Amino acid sequence: MRKISGSAILIAAFAVLPSLVSVATAQSQNYSEYNTVVPDFDESVFIFGGRYHKGYFGHSFTPNPIPENNYGIAVGYQRFFKTDPTGWNWGLETGVAGRFGEDPATAELWAGGVGRYNGWVLGDSIRVSPSLTLGLSVVTDTFGIAKEREEAQDKSAKLLFYVGPEISFSHVDNPEYEVFWRAQHRSGAWGTTGLAAVDGANAAMVGFRYKF
Repeated sequence: MRKISGSAILIAAFAVLPSLVSVATAQSQNYSEYNTVVPDFDESVFIFGGRYHKGYFGHSFTPNPIPENNYGIAVGYQRFFKTDPTGWNWGLETGVAGRFGEDPATAELWAGGVGRYNGWVLGDSIRVSPSLTLGLSVVTDTFGIAKEREEAQDKSAKLLFYVGPEISFSHVDNPEYEVFWRAQHRSGAWGTTGLAAVDGANAAMVGFRYKF
């Protein structure tokens, strides 16, 4: 049986998420006035950081992936250009990360499109919002397990796709501030687009965002 990758499962999940969200939103509107409120923010800046691990993309969603002694800290910016009636926001994201640890320090720059749902409110207080960023990532060099995979392919993995699924949390009384968890992933998309067929650096990150 052909193994289904974590990337494929995630992309499929986000493909059906709008339909599920519409149903959930319709059901939740009777319970809280906050569920129908769309905060009036179209820009944000954020910072996040975490530790890289030796696993693949899917391992970022598990409790204890095997860690590397490499870490990252990143800053980024989002700008949303369209919000549809169901609460979906569509825009662009760019960010830069410094990566350091037992391997030589490197830098990453990424940019891409971002889709974000304004979320569900729990207990009339905490808003939970999922989002997904897809784009391109370029690094000054690879490191750790990603370097080993690159060398095994004998093809540069400095340019790969960027995949950043995220879940964020904010209080309804202060919606401009939120904390979030994100899987930071560089992907070769199985080599189908001419990029190296490499599952690049992976990390589970936590961060803080200010929306305005």
